[in-house]
Amino acid sequence: MKKIIFLIAIFFPFLSLLAQSEIRGKVVEKLENGKEIPLVGANVYWKNDPEAGVITDNEGNYSILEPNTYPSKLIISFIGYKTHIEEVKRLSSLYVVLLPSIELDDVDINSKKNTTKFSTINPLNIQTLSTGELEKAACCNLSESFSTNAAVDVHFSDAVSGAKKIEMLGLYGVYTQITQENMPLIQGLSSAYGLTYIPGTWIESIQIIKGSGSVVNGFESLTGQINLEYYKPTSAPKLFWNGYVNSHGKLENNLLFAKKQGNWKSNLFTHVTYFKNEYDHNHDGFLDMPTQTQFNILNRWEYQGDYHIGITARALIDDRIGGTINGAVSPYLVDVHNELIELSTKTGALQKNIPGKSFGLQTLFRRHYQTAIFGINNYKALQERAYLNFLRQTYIGNTDHKLMYGISYSADRYTESFVGHIDDTITDKIHSDLIGGFFSEYSYKSKENLSIVSGVRSDYYNELGKLYILPRVNVKYNPTEKTAVRLSAGRALRIPNMLSENISLLASNRSIVLTELSPEIAWNYGINFNYCFRMFSREGTINTDFYRSLFENQIVIDIEEQSRLLFYNLDGSSYSNSFQFDFAYDLSERFDVRVSYKVNDVKTTFEGIHKKVPLIPNQRGLFNISYATYFDKLVIDFTTNYVGESRIPQHELNEINCYSDPFYLFNSQITKRFRHFDVYIGMENISDYRQKNPILAADNTSSELFDASLIYAPISGRMGYLGFRFKIK
Repeated sequence: MKKIIFLIAIFFPFLSLLAQSEIRGKVVEKLENGKEIPLVGANVYWKNDPEAGVITDNEGNYSILEPNTYPSKLIISFIGYKTHIEEVKRLSSLYVVLLPSIELDDVDINSKKNTTKFSTINPLNIQTLSTGELEKAACCNLSESFSTNAAVDVHFSDAVSGAKKIEMLGLYGVYTQITQENMPLIQGLSSAYGLTYIPGTWIESIQIIKGSGSVVNGFESLTGQINLEYYKPTSAPKLFWNGYVNSHGKLENNLLFAKKQGNWKSNLFTHVTYFKNEYDHNHDGFLDMPTQTQFNILNRWEYQGDYHIGITARALIDDRIGGTINGAVSPYLVDVHNELIELSTKTGALQKNIPGKSFGLQTLFRRHYQTAIFGINNYKALQERAYLNFLRQTYIGNTDHKLMYGISYSADRYTESFVGHIDDTITDKIHSDLIGGFFSEYSYKSKENLSIVSGVRSDYYNELGKLYILPRVNVKYNPTEKTAVRLSAGRALRIPNMLSENISLLASNRSIVLTELSPEIAWNYGINFNYCFRMFSREGTINTDFYRSLFENQIVIDIEEQSRLLFYNLDGSSYSNSFQFDFAYDLSERFDVRVSYKVNDVKTTFEGIHKKVPLIPNQRGLFNISYATYFDKLVIDFTTNYVGESRIPQHELNEINCYSDPFYLFNSQITKRFRHFDVYIGMENISDYRQKNPILAADNTSSELFDASLIYAPISGRMGYLGFRFKIK
């Protein structure tokens, strides 16, 4: 039995790099009985600078950078409540009580918590998921945090390792920039399993940004950005304990602490996963899920005074053992091991004598070691990463014209070895990706409700000795206070590492062919419409968007032939068109309903033939209804996901002929809340829908026809779970 390595780490709040003194406060609603209820997701912004606005957290708290001049008017708004305008004359703390926009006689009003919020203020197309949204499902880790959201799709990568992957705008997650408080999170060796390394109970909110986004955060964002905000020392409970167990026997434990006093404030996050049961529901001789042991620790420290300092350290170890059950006639071993250590810092300072001007510095250092055995395929790799991002903010003439610029540098050194089904054995291959760049971004807002964010990056890549120019622009116009229309366009660059990013494809006996690969370059164009309305005295939102991603060059992952896995540069056209419609409405004081529908048209040229990309559903739908009693003492949530047909590559042992059948997944959860204690019980995949024959040639693992990577539906069947949350604030 392998030694379990103990980890410790330090994790710090997302330091606003443009650090300034902050106005802090709380937004609540006062009921007729005198009780106060925090308002989650209320807008807080300065009248003269709405784009720098913030939203209140899960406890109704907010912190917003102080204005450039005093006095200034602070606006607090929330759908269904009267807008509050406060004239602020000095740095202070503001406690605000919002009044309902419609007075009801003889009714005890309890505010609804808007757990998913579309921004009508930011020029970028941002959707924010709060803690309340994440608590609607088990949400054991980040890969399971989107089960009640249609913007991001999640499914299993293969049938033997338990890994999951995401899709956004019809493309796999490697084209989405995933960050933790705007610092790099998923990249390189973490691409395959990194989503499962972020426990859901650590997350305070998730921002989903569609489109090419800002140049400030890097060159990789093609389909968008997923940014995580962890609990911060000021908003986190002093103690938070979460326990979870499911019907398969998987145990999880999360314990969080917060130090709120003193100049240095901190959070400590700990996580343990333990699963040792051999579970073979479909009786194919393979474990449906690998056994797993994971230890994960984060600690964050924050100093806030005339300047901000943030220090973050993180470490984890994860072991997964899968494959055939004991005594199998044709044994097949899956053994995946990951070790990760990470240190990051953030500093920021305000030029006191020049209001509105500031600078900040981000640094990150990471060491990630990984071994992955899939039968005869044996992959080992070490990634050593250094990252630096320096920012400077100023303005031109006045604060309506802001300018942000800076430099960034990232260095990745990979030491890799691979033995298995490949044309040439790779032994101790070492390569380094060094990318340095300069970026500049101009922001403009007018009094006519027009906002523009336009930027450009120039990044130099050492391997090719080439400079890449990456322009991006986002335009937002508000025809009315409740309506936003956005246009966006941008170019992105991505440096692939094909084996680590596609480990799930090693779960087969395909012969692997690698050629000289160039960086991926693509354009993304998008349009978004967002509208908030009231109908029959109830609130609702309509959100719809269309995005097109068009590749100049792409690394084609070709699994069209059942015995070969090819990686080569695009020779032809490749694009993704994605349309999505979202509708949310309060059916009654206690019932909320949400409906989403998405259409994906994704095609690539495979050796001269233009085809639909395999294993990506052409349609998806979501229906979510939730009920909550007064003060959310009892919350019932039910979600239906519709997954349309996917193209399946031809394989002589596959029962599917070209396209999979559409299917539905049903999930539900009930949460009972007490003063400091929550108990939740739920069930996933209620209808017990499973992919038939997920492992091809399971009875002959040495056959060239063996393949456990053609996954388009759940592998495990119905699963129940039980958990608790204990909080001391």
